[in-house]
Parts: sequence; structure tokens; C-alpha cells
Amino acid sequence: MKAFHNGLVSLAVAWLIGYGLFFYSFTLPNSVPRTSRGQIWMEMPDILALSALPTSDEKPTGWKYLPQRFDLLAVAMAIWAGAWGAGNLTLRLIKAEFSVVSFERFVLAMGVGLSALSLLTLGFGMAGLLSQWLFGATLVLLFAGEVILRRTSGPASREISPEESAREQSTGWRQRLAQGRLTTGGFLTPACLLVMALFLLAMLLGAMLPPTDFDVKEYHLQGPKEFFQQGRITMLPHNVYTSFPFLTEMLSLMAMVLRDDWFRGALAGKAVLMGFAPLSALTVYCAGRRWFSPPAGLLAALILLSTPWTYRISIIAYAEGGLTFYLIASLFAVLLGIERSSYGKPAQRLFLLAGLMAGSAMACKYPGVLQVVIPLGVVVAATPFLAKWEHSNGMQSALRTASFYVVGIVIAVGPWLLKNSMETGNPVYPLMYSIFGGADWNPEMNEKWKAAHSPDNHDLGDLAEKLVDVTAKSDWLSPLLFGLAPLAFLARDRRRLCVGLWCYVVFLFLAWWIFTHRIDRFWVPLIPVVALLAGIAAVWSTHWLWKLACTTAVAAAVLFNLTFITTPFCGYNEYLVDLDHARETITSADQTLAALNRSGLSDADFVLCVGQADVFDATFPVIYNTVFDNSIFEEWCANSPGDTSHSDSGMRPAEEIRRKFSEADVKYVLVNWQEILRYRMTYGYTDFVTPQRFRWLVENGVLGEPVNELQRYSEFSPDSMESQREALAAWAPELEFASGDRRGYIASQVFPVLP
Repeated sequence: MKAFHNGLVSLAVAWLIGYGLFFYSFTLPNSVPRTSRGQIWMEMPDILALSALPTSDEKPTGWKYLPQRFDLLAVAMAIWAGAWGAGNLTLRLIKAEFSVVSFERFVLAMGVGLSALSLLTLGFGMAGLLSQWLFGATLVLLFAGEVILRRTSGPASREISPEESAREQSTGWRQRLAQGRLTTGGFLTPACLLVMALFLLAMLLGAMLPPTDFDVKEYHLQGPKEFFQQGRITMLPHNVYTSFPFLTEMLSLMAMVLRDDWFRGALAGKAVLMGFAPLSALTVYCAGRRWFSPPAGLLAALILLSTPWTYRISIIAYAEGGLTFYLIASLFAVLLGIERSSYGKPAQRLFLLAGLMAGSAMACKYPGVLQVVIPLGVVVAATPFLAKWEHSNGMQSALRTASFYVVGIVIAVGPWLLKNSMETGNPVYPLMYSIFGGADWNPEMNEKWKAAHSPDNHDLGDLAEKLVDVTAKSDWLSPLLFGLAPLAFLARDRRRLCVGLWCYVVFLFLAWWIFTHRIDRFWVPLIPVVALLAGIAAVWSTHWLWKLACTTAVAAAVLFNLTFITTPFCGYNEYLVDLDHARETITSADQTLAALNRSGLSDADFVLCVGQADVFDATFPVIYNTVFDNSIFEEWCANSPGDTSHSDSGMRPAEEIRRKFSEADVKYVLVNWQEILRYRMTYGYTDFVTPQRFRWLVENGVLGEPVNELQRYSEFSPDSMESQREALAAWAPELEFASGDRRGYIASQVFPVLP
């Protein structure tokens, strides 16, 4: 038996070394300039030194600018305190039972509380009550209410039952600890906590920087900004994305209201959303500790927090951070329910809680229904059979158990579906148009949407390629995830649970590949499950060779990941830069937008943006539409919508267009030809918008000549020059220019509206 175990150890070490060499051999596919992981190793000392001691003669940066973040932290802490109160009060209301372990209660209470605050913001917003005082008073009452109840009646928990105590003993880790075969103290805990603190500090500082991502500036923060500016939540027909469930975006809106400033409130909101990362890590720790061992949980949390994907999602206001947390929290709640059921105890309240978590996952993002609601719902319905209830009557018990789960889902995501039903007639607008229809949507727009958000092939070759991407090649992976997770099968304790976790990982990967348009961040929610498996694998053996190999691999990976997240490849990371300077620098990346910000436009001077939808940085009022919405320019100027002819007959009378611009207080028209070209080469774009249309408006006295100092140029991309030139030649050849060896096109123009 010992020889067999030694052989497994040798194979495990060989796998760890082989996978590590494979992982570090890749060049990062999204890096600009192209950089290999080996290069990062070689430049590691300089990168870490620059991050720890930021100095620059060109830009203001350093620890002296940390106080600029204090108001952002105060707003974030207020929201988190309110969520803690709301979550614990909800747990009291549904009388969910937990063991005395406070971490388990804490993570689930925070999940419920953040979801509750999101729905509260939705309700207040739709009622036109986006009031700083109302929100502040509500958060104080929620927090104070739970504190008072704790002082008078104690926390909403109970003592560990005899059955649970026997279960904890049966896992084996207590016996091994007593025999000295398992170390939970020593250097492991403080070392892990110190490393995790470094990653969390980087995440927090990175989250409080101005946003740079296109989607964030198009709708994740632009939508809340518009709600804040208009003082209520309404349908925005020009931005279809704002009709999605908006759980995380509502937290950003709440931060804007509390801070009474849409920009600094957005930064505080990003800090709130960053908190989903430590919540996910704490949930993974709770699961590892409960069903395997404390070291397994601790290492799983370390692996999750040190994964660059976790960092990247945390500093960008994407919905994936919330979705990732609610996926692992839903799984944790379901496993708690199954465990309780296995002792013949009623677990309906735990399944109700699981439903609240799963519904919140869907409230973050529609893919949550596929990644969380459906698969875990199947598991919940199968619980009477999995737990082998003595008095189970089969299907009836399954339906009764599932009904509690469904109720939780409806509570968490139902208000979002109701909002869409009221506004469009379609609860999942703009999805399922063929079934529900939808106001402000049509078959052509639906086909365009489906083409852009569906996989373009199901070739086995692509499946193999994506498998390598997800398990080793992706820029922001950690070698500890798939380097360790396959070895979880070697753990003797709870092998059946390991198999179930791996089945879930496989399901999440296949669901991403089969049903989505395969954007890499869409598979990120599977990472906590893989991290849990990796933590289990890290402590599967106490053999000296495995401990040496695993410790070395973990230390090397953590050092590499800590270095990597401080590089520009993980996003904007001037952690301690002057925030005013950062805002100006990021806005200046769009030279036209920055120039208009400086032009002194009043609150009554609107700019019609054609082709440009990432308008969050605009300090002037804008009228815009996304690529998937009806073109406002076409609606205002086309004699008959859909008429794409270049003749004068395709335009409304000049006086009618001039009157429309005047009624809307439009002072300038900004045309982003670069974005329109990108859209035409990807999603498609209306043929109505051409340079000839704007020339006609200039010749007919509606618009003036484009402002020279606001005109921007772009060179053709080296890797797609021919395709760009061909697309431009077929659509707008007059935009192309050549100067010596430089070839490019007019990227954007600004036309003044004539009186």
C-alpha cells in the first residue's frame, strides 16, 4: 500500500512539473506588445520594485495621494455595512439555520444583503426616489437593526447538532490532526493571509481608479450615470444593455447617490463590486473547511484570490464578479441543504436561500440562468434521491423541495423580469423575442443580436483549442488552478463530492462553448469551483516529496501572479496616482471627447454621438445609441427609415432636420468613423450613415464644416490592414488618406450645428 501511494506521489509531482512547463511556455495571446510568461519571470524584480515604490517625474503618484480615496472607501463601507444588516435580517426572517461557524453565516448573509440593496435601489429608482438622505438613512437603519437584535437576542444561528458533529468527525481531518499528520497552524495560515492581503490591496486600489473598459463606459457605469442624472430609473431605448438585470450596476448607482456625484460615486461603486472577490474566496474557504479540511479551504481561497482573472474582474466594473460569487454561494447553499437532508432534517429554508443566491446570479447577468439556476435546480430536485430520505415519496418530495428553490429565485430576479415586462412586454428583453416579442425591437434587430451573441461554429477543433485556452493559455489564468485540480481525485475523503464538482466544471465549460459567443470572461465563474478542487488536491498527501513540490509550485505561482497583476497586461494599475490626473489621462485617450469636455459646453448643449457609445467620460449632455439599437441619426434624418440610398431623396427636408436638432438642443454632431468601421466588420451597422450624408447636411446648411482641431486620424492596424481597407473602400473611400509610408483614415469628426 505504501509503495502504491509513493507511486501516486511520483505521478502527481510529474504532472505538476509537466503542466507547469506547459503553462509557462505560452506567449500571452492578448498582450501588446507580445510578451511571454518567461519574459515576465526575467523582468520580475524591476516590476515588483516599481509597484512597491511608485515614483515618476512625469505623473503625480505616491502614497500621499491615498487620502483622495477615503471618501470612496467611506461610501463603499456604508454600503457593505447596510448589506450586512439587510442580509442578517433576511436570514432571521426566513429562519435559516446554520452552524455556529460565523464565516458561513457571514458570506451567505452578505450575498442576500447585497442582492437586497440592489432591489431596494431598483424600487427607489423606479419611484423617482434617488435621494442621498433616503439611501443613507436606510443603510443606517438596516445596520443598526441587526446590531440591536444581536445585543438583545444574539446572532441568527444555533449550536452544531450531534449529527453535524459526527459528520465533521467522519471527514477524517480531525483524526489526522490529532495524529500530527495535518498541519493547520505554523506558518501556513499567516503566510496565506499575508499573501491574500497583498492581492486584496492591489484589487482595492485598482478598483478605485477611473474605468478604461469599453463595455463599462458603454453601459455598466453609463447606465447608472444616466439614471442618476435623470433622478429615476426608466427604460433607455437607446441602450438595450440597460434593460438587462442590473444587480451589480444598482450597487454602483447607490454609490453615486450616496456620494452625490456620478464620477466619484462610480469609483466607490467599483470598490463595492471588488468586494465580491473576498466573498468568493471566503465561500471557497468555508466549503473546503467544512467538507475536507481547514488547510484545503485556506489554500483554495489563496489560489482563487491570487488568480489574475480574479484581480482583473475585480478592478473592472463587470457583472462577472457578482455572478462568480453567486455561483459559488449558490453551490455552497445547495451542498448545505443536501448535507442537512442526509440527516433527515428539514432543509427547505436552506434551499430557499440557495434559490435567493441562484436568482441573484441571474440578476447579475442572463447567463446565470444557464450556469447556476438550471444545473443547481436539477441537483435540488434530485436531493430526495441523493440524500436517500427514508420517508421520501419520490417525485412529490422532489417537487416540494424544488418549490422552495424556485421561490427564492423568483424573489431575487422576479422584480427585474417584472420591470422588463412592464416596459417592453418581454420579461427577458431583448432575449426570446420570437416568443415574447418586445417593444422597440424588431426581427432584424433580433437577428443581428443573435448573430453577435451566438457561437459561429461547433467544430471539434475549436473545442480542443478553447479547452487549451481555458486550462492553460488564457492570459489571466493561474498555473495552480488546472495544475492542481485534476489531482483532487487522489484525495481519499469525499471522492464522490470531488466527482460532482468536476462534473459542474465540465458542464460550465461546455455550456460556455455550446451556447455563448465565447468571450473569455464568460467562463470565469467556473474558477471558484476549480480553486476549491485545487485546494483539495494541494493537501491530498502528507508525503515529503509532494509537500515539497506543492509548496514550491504554490510559492512560484503566487510570486508570478503577484508580479503579473501589477503589469499593464491586467489593466490600468497606477494604484496611487493622483485621481484627477488619472481621470484626465484616461479621458484624453479619446482626444475628441476630451476636447469637447474642455470646450465649455453648458448643461443645455447636447452632442449627438453617431457610432460612439462609450460616453461615460463625457461631462456634457449626450444623445447616443448602441450598435444594437435603432440609429438616432437615421431616425432624425432619413426620409424613410431603412432607405440607405445615397440620393437626396433619402434625406428628410433640410429644414425639418434643422428643426429636429434645434428641438433637441444639439450643438454638435460627433461621428466616430473608427467605431462604425469596426461595427461594420463585426456586428453590422446601418448603411444609412456615410460621409455622403454628412456632406449633404453641410451643403444644405444644417451642419457646418467639421472642426479641424477636433478631427482625429487613425492608421490601419498592421494585422488587419487589407480587410480594413477593403471595408472602407466599399463603404467610405473618401475617409482614407496616405502620407508617405503612413496609410490610415479619418477616425472621427465633429460637425457644429448651424443656427
